Formats: sequence, structure tokens, C-alpha cells
Amino acid sequence: MDVYRDNLSTRMKKYFDKSSAVFPSRISLIICSMLAAGGIFFGILENSLSVTANGLIAATEILTSLLFLSAIKQSIRAPDYVFNYGYGKYESMAILAGSTLLTLLLIYTIIEAVKDFGSPVPVKNYTILIIYSLASFMILRRTGAFLRKSSKKFQMPLLEYDAEIWKTDSLIEMGVLVNLALGAVVSYFHYKIFGKYIDSLTAVLLLSYSLKVQITHGRGAINQLLDHTLPENIQFDIISVIAENINRFCEFKKVHTRQSGKDIFIEIDVIMPWDFTLEEAYQLEKDIHNSLVKKYPTAIPRLYVTPCPGDCVHDGKTSCPVKLSNDANRKKIDNIQNIKQN
Repeated sequence: MDVYRDNLSTRMKKYFDKSSAVFPSRISLIICSMLAAGGIFFGILENSLSVTANGLIAATEILTSLLFLSAIKQSIRAPDYVFNYGYGKYESMAILAGSTLLTLLLIYTIIEAVKDFGSPVPVKNYTILIIYSLASFMILRRTGAFLRKSSKKFQMPLLEYDAEIWKTDSLIEMGVLVNLALGAVVSYFHYKIFGKYIDSLTAVLLLSYSLKVQITHGRGAINQLLDHTLPENIQFDIISVIAENINRFCEFKKVHTRQSGKDIFIEIDVIMPWDFTLEEAYQLEKDIHNSLVKKYPTAIPRLYVTPCPGDCVHDGKTSCPVKLSNDANRKKIDNIQNIKQN
């Protein structure tokens, strides 16, 4: 029995290990399950489509959270001979699946709203729904802030996406609260059917709003899956780093970029003097690598060097701008050292 307890305790500690990138998604999954159960239960019990729809949104997020957990476990795996660029695109697939689930839920809610307009049944107890909705709003805000902090800590786009969803859900919950307060007022003045119409219409509007984040991130997920190039601001940052080192190579040919999950892959092709050593090429790559990683910590830069044809050498003299620049720098250093010695 003691061995069993020790094993259970070890598993629990491992499951709630705060240093793991999977921990935030596990917390998200647990809270999601609670909100889904509560929203569906109180929504059906009190006949509120907006509260029920909110519970169903949380239910779809249980499925997406399970996908996220699986995706994060896969995406943190190192590249191997099968997937040279790693497993980061599991994140994009999970985001796309989440967007699809929410779209299907919107279609279902529209159908239910149309039914309610045909044969409306008034919402029962607004007080219980308002108390539950207020508690849900506070939980959603705190969880969203926790996930945003975690996304910065672990540099995981999927956690940032999850944080955006929770922030959107909190705004939706605020809309549900306003809807319930308005419904309580019209119900007090004996316009219960009108309150039901407001509730059903609110469910459709809020779900449509929730798709905004899903569509935005879904488009980004498709771009990643199709190996769309990085945004212009990142491209300009890469070019600026190359420009800083322009005197250290003969010619800049091209740059290829792609993203797989949190990892940004940057491949730079340059031409260097034909007689430069591997050490000099390595130092250039190291300096460019450090500059790019400083700007983007998850960047994985690679420098591909092609030797020049050596056509800049005539009668034993070179017109190579790289060599001339290096010679000028050496002369400056020698002059400074001579001045110090004298």
C-alpha cells in the first residue's frame, strides 16, 4: 500500500510539475472541464441558450485542450532523421482542429436559436445564472492571465493561442452577464418571452465573436502548414543583421525562412572569398547566429557558404572588398598598438 501511495504521489507531482511546458495546458483542461459542466448544467436547468452555448464552448475547448496537450508533448521533441525541422507543426494542426470544432458549434447554436424563436420557453431563474456567470468571468480572466504568462515563459505559440481564447471567453462571459442582467430586467416587467429572444440572439452573436480569434489563428496555422514565409517585420530584422556583417562576405545571395511551432528556421546563403578558412566562416555564422537569437530566442539560424570563383585576383593583387576591408582593419589595429607601445 505504501509503494502504491508513493507511486501515486510521484505521478501527481509529475502531472503538476510547474517547470513543464505541459503544466499550463493541464490546468487549462481541468478548469475547462469544470466550466463546461457548470455551463451546460445551469444553462439547461434554467433554459438559457446563451449560458448553455458558453458551456458548450468550454466543452469544445476540453477537446482542443486534449489536442493541445498532445501537440505540446510532440512539439517539444527534438528534430530527428524523420522530421528534420522537429514536431512543431503539431501545434498548427491542433489550432486548426480547434477552429473547426468552434465553427461546428456555431452552426448548432444558430439552429437552436431558430427553434427558440419559433417556440420560445422563458428563462427560469436569472439570479442563479448571474451568480454563476460572474464566478465564471473571474475564473476565465485569471486563467487567461496565467496562460499568457506561461506562453512567454516557455516560448510556446500554442499557449499564447490558448491565452487568447481564454481572454475572448472572458469577454463573451461579460456579454452573457449583460444579457442576463437585461433579461432579468425585462422579466421583472413581465416581458419574459422578450427576454428569451434576447438570450437566444445573444448566444449567436457571442459565438460569432468567439470565432474571430479562432479564424485569425486558424489562418496562421494554415500558413505554417503550407510553409508560408515569416512576417515582414521578422524578415527586415534578419536583413538588418545581414547588413551589419556586409563587409565580411563577398555577396549575399538569398534567405529562406520557415516556422515550425515555436522554432524559427533561418537559412542564409552567402559567398565568401575562396581562400577563407573554415574558422573564419564559422566565426561569421556564430556572430550572425548570436545576433538573431538575441532578437528571437527560438530562432535556429544556419549559414550556407559558397566560395567565390577567385576572379578578383589579377597579377597577384586582389580587388576583393572583403580582403581589402580586413587589411584596412588590420592596419588600424597595428597602428593603435604601435601608438600604445611608443
